[in-house]
Amino acid sequence: MTSATPSSDPKAYRLPTTVRPRHYEIALDARPGRETFSGSLRVQVSIAAPTNTIELHARDFDITNARLTSASGQTFAAHVAPDAEREIAVFTLDGQAPAGGATLAFDFSGRLSPSLEGLFLSKDGPDEMLCSQCEATGARAIIPCWDEPTFKATFAWTITTSPGQTVLTNGKLLATEPSGESVVWRFAPTQPMASYLIALAIGQFASTSERTVNGVPLRIWALKGKEQLGAFALDITAQLLPFYEDYFAAPYHFGKLDNLGVPNFGAGAMENAGLIISQAVVLLLDEKAASRRQELTVAEVTAHEFAHMWFGDLVTMRWWDDLWLNEAFASWMSYHAIDTLRPQYRVWDEVQSGADAALEADALASSHPIYNPVATPRAVMENFDVITYQKGGAVLRMVHDFLGDEAFRAGLRSYMAEFAEGNATGADLWRHLQQASQQPVSKMMETWILQAGHPLIEVSATDANGETRVQVSQRRFYSAANAPASDQLWQVPMQVRYEDDAGVHTARYLLTERSASFAIPVSGELRWLYANANEIGFYRQRLDAALLAKLRASLTRLSPAEQKGLLRDQWALVTSGQQAITPYLDTVAALASSNDETLIGEIVREHLAQTHTLLEIAGDEQALAGYRAWVAQLFRDKIAALGYEPKPGEPVETARLRASVLSALANDARDPEAIAQARALQEREASNPAGVDPNLAPVAIGAAARAGDAATYERFLTLYQSRKGGEFTPDQVERYAGTFALFEPPELTARTFALMDQGEDTFPFQSQLRLMFMLLTQPRTQSSAWDYTKAHWDFIQQRAPFLTPRMVELSGVLPETMRADVVAFWEAQLKGEFAGPFARALEQMDQNAELRARTRADLLAYFKQ
Repeated sequence: MTSATPSSDPKAYRLPTTVRPRHYEIALDARPGRETFSGSLRVQVSIAAPTNTIELHARDFDITNARLTSASGQTFAAHVAPDAEREIAVFTLDGQAPAGGATLAFDFSGRLSPSLEGLFLSKDGPDEMLCSQCEATGARAIIPCWDEPTFKATFAWTITTSPGQTVLTNGKLLATEPSGESVVWRFAPTQPMASYLIALAIGQFASTSERTVNGVPLRIWALKGKEQLGAFALDITAQLLPFYEDYFAAPYHFGKLDNLGVPNFGAGAMENAGLIISQAVVLLLDEKAASRRQELTVAEVTAHEFAHMWFGDLVTMRWWDDLWLNEAFASWMSYHAIDTLRPQYRVWDEVQSGADAALEADALASSHPIYNPVATPRAVMENFDVITYQKGGAVLRMVHDFLGDEAFRAGLRSYMAEFAEGNATGADLWRHLQQASQQPVSKMMETWILQAGHPLIEVSATDANGETRVQVSQRRFYSAANAPASDQLWQVPMQVRYEDDAGVHTARYLLTERSASFAIPVSGELRWLYANANEIGFYRQRLDAALLAKLRASLTRLSPAEQKGLLRDQWALVTSGQQAITPYLDTVAALASSNDETLIGEIVREHLAQTHTLLEIAGDEQALAGYRAWVAQLFRDKIAALGYEPKPGEPVETARLRASVLSALANDARDPEAIAQARALQEREASNPAGVDPNLAPVAIGAAARAGDAATYERFLTLYQSRKGGEFTPDQVERYAGTFALFEPPELTARTFALMDQGEDTFPFQSQLRLMFMLLTQPRTQSSAWDYTKAHWDFIQQRAPFLTPRMVELSGVLPETMRADVVAFWEAQLKGEFAGPFARALEQMDQNAELRARTRADLLAYFKQ
């Protein structure tokens, strides 16, 4: 059978399917402190038709002593020709191998990857280890293999390394044996899985005590001395396993589950079958000193990666176009699981900002569909974005709510049963959900998955002859003012929540046409109506003037999710030119009276931040002073009631509210008392990290940095460096890592860039990225951050090539005065690649410029009053 090549681009080459791997026996010698590794590989294969060539993926290997032995015992020598452009090796046999089973064997040697994929050195100061990251195409840099999702096989590892190291792989450990000055670690074969899920880690690790749940041994691993910080993640994992086994009606498939926290890792975490690898900061915490945000992060990331063991590992996408199915489902499933197991986390309220970010990105004309065909492995990187994860997850939440949990789960269970150990597409899942629910799922999902964008639902209500009818119409929402009309339609499962004299009610309606109307039962007066109950729908709404007036008079009757959604949609109407900015600011002020910590947190992080940015760019000191007074007025009474210190026995919700209020007063209002309190809290935290409420500590430290001078900067740096090498949690270290972008004197920004130039001895790469993203988004540091990015682009490409589309898209936050330079740089660097992120960056930049010009007069007038 010939290869399937969907594009003329050599990198779009797909391997022939004549020869398929069934089982890999991997013998590998790899050691921390050595830049090379070597090994031998025996692969049991199935040959569909006689052939004298075998192709598999291989990146930067020397391959020797290659031969194929047929099932009858006939051996064929093989000449190996590497093809670097297609990242393959072609084995040409000295005869025609017959169809049937055979064993391909060879020796190989390679080098550690300079990037954070393949097999690489993970380093943070003195801590270092070898670990792997294979999604999407890193496996071919560890072993020559068939590195496409449909080539599932089993893998058995034998690792030789230095004494004093611990080795982890996908399989269960069978034995360790001394061998001269080395130790050999032998592991059991895995279940069938795709190559992008293989995993290897070598370092000085220790684990929590093993806990067995439903026959599955569970452990959390870390560098020695940090293993006790895995107890919280272990508890979550132990809760999740029976929940997932029941939800999918399928037992855990991979024998054991280890989860390793590493100091430097490109992805947040990776769902390798049987061995998850995570950034330490999203896995390890001290429950006595962790914030609610940190607990939720660890719980959600753990649940996300664990869900992949079924959705992605047991049933795998056929090709990378369906990456969204893996990631969106794991996102939704993790939230659903945490909401069920730990409802006190209010996970749907906490993650609403992710769906909001997806709505914002999806409002660009250059957005892409959730299902986004890709031809080359490098193009896969475009799909690791908010559309794939957050929009995909939000759409699945909407469908789950529309079908109901029982039908949705029944469809998942039959889907799992049919495709276990195999590959599937989105259409396969829709078919199973449709059969289970007897609802038109396939047709509905096509409108959400195959086209970009989302609808704006315009809503009005009439009362005639004693019947109240709701009129709705849909059109694609664009964030640009004067955007062209679109004829797109969606099948929108709407939930309308409203109140009358008898109480609060919910009505459902499936909008399939351009416009429609439906009746709702109303007893007495219709007091208010909200057309996206609890923000479950992935759409925006625009209420007519009469309904909006009723709603504004009843804001306290909305749920926090609806209040946040109203603010988001009001801002979206401003960006698209459909509403002035002053009514939006009035709504912000009205909702700031709430004491719900998720709503106030959203107001401070998002709405105050974007308002402050507009004013900072406008450069009017009188308006900026008015803004600070406005913020102080909104929040001064709250801090007077809350105090700056926690009270004995107060709920965590109060602690989180206090943190948001302190942030508003210290960072936005620049209130002297709030800044002084933040400095005092930071000084106490510096001497005793557990001495300040963990929900408050990061805010106080950030505020102290923002108001800090050179002496404060050096004190923070000394503290950060001492914590990296001490007995501190990852979170207690990271509290300081991001603060070096916040110091306002220009010479301290330059100092931060100089520290980043020192490499990973000062900041691990993931911390460098965090600093870079912060510096690129702050108006006062954007120009210098862009210059730094350009000067260090070759290093960024070498260390994290997978970040290219994200960095390109992020450049859309830069001011329009830099547009020509941005265009020239990316055109020279990208050479036609990543056209989508490039187009979105320029579209965002142009829209930001138009928005600033259009709203400037009203904005300045509002805050000068």
